[in-house]
Amino acid sequence: MISKSKTPLDTVLASLVFILMALGLIMLLSASYSIGELSKGDPYYFIFRQLRHALLGVVAILVLWKVPYQFWLRFGNVIMLISVGLLVAVLIPGVGIKAGGATRWLPFLSIQPSELAKIAVVIFVAKSLSKKGELVNSFSHGFLPQFLVMLIFAGLILLEKDLGGALIIMTLVMGILFVAGLKHIYFFIIGAAAIPTVWGLISLFRYRLSRISGWYDPWIDPQNSGYPIIHSFFAFANGGLVGVGPGASVQKLSFLPEVHTDYIFSVVGEELGFIGVCGVALLFLIFCARGLKIGLMAKDLGGFYLAPGLTMVVILPAFLNMGVALSIWPSKGLPLPFFSYGGSSFVVSCLAVGLLLNIAGQGRMAENAANKSISQSRVNDHQPLAIAGAV
Repeated sequence: MISKSKTPLDTVLASLVFILMALGLIMLLSASYSIGELSKGDPYYFIFRQLRHALLGVVAILVLWKVPYQFWLRFGNVIMLISVGLLVAVLIPGVGIKAGGATRWLPFLSIQPSELAKIAVVIFVAKSLSKKGELVNSFSHGFLPQFLVMLIFAGLILLEKDLGGALIIMTLVMGILFVAGLKHIYFFIIGAAAIPTVWGLISLFRYRLSRISGWYDPWIDPQNSGYPIIHSFFAFANGGLVGVGPGASVQKLSFLPEVHTDYIFSVVGEELGFIGVCGVALLFLIFCARGLKIGLMAKDLGGFYLAPGLTMVVILPAFLNMGVALSIWPSKGLPLPFFSYGGSSFVVSCLAVGLLLNIAGQGRMAENAANKSISQSRVNDHQPLAIAGAV
């Protein structure tokens, strides 16, 4: 059964998420206004639906904040199997829904199974490692089981033609193993094997190669592979230091593709300028620092491993999305959490936040109980002296 608890609220994390949500909704309204009117006949089409996602996300945060995270860890194996089942179902002809050249949806589920897989794999790995004890650093107990699960998840997502999603799953697992203190030689081995493998997977598809060439030199093909990057540059250049002001972006007017999803950060750069770009990046950096601190404050190993994984669920796509807009790395259709349109990313990010809030709350209660115990011990130590003095 799920035990009820008065879990304290981590006001720092809650405030960060509220600011990100509010700013994200404002920027999405600006970015999607024109495309909504042109493509849907309703300038508020995307923002109204995103408000529903936000409401669902807030409910998810409130529920998971109150449910002890140990409950989810206890059923980590079941959650992992359900997630694998959903990923398999997506690949069944006639069941999975194809969109944008990839099959990533199920007709009975409004959230992409590949997004839910991020939470599932983090919960499973955190539970698994928390049970290993001193064997966490061994090959057969600490590394191999997590590695095999990682390959299963990444392989199924690769079959959906989602290379970015598979790489995020691998990074999540490797990140938690790094926190667990896994021997560095394992990371070097995986890295040495991953580089040629990823390049081979890129080379198999022409559209992936075009993204690489468009990123390396967008002016080679300015009307195709280099088009979004060039117009993203124009957006940041037009924004300057302080931006052109909310709602005044030019590049969002049918110039930037996927302006309400993949390139919403370019609109941030044009409308809020360099200061706004740095502000958003700083908010995510603070989120990262807070999530890692919550892990250090966790009352047990389950929370210690779970918190950094959940933090990466939000941070990895955030900095990958911002990096694509700034042409730091090649284009990949990853949303900016709390900003980009889409229920899957929004709700999964909120699930991660809700779990983090519960870990933080339990850590705070354990710390307060320990401090109270120490204070009581000091009082008891002084009582005999006080009695002797009175006598």
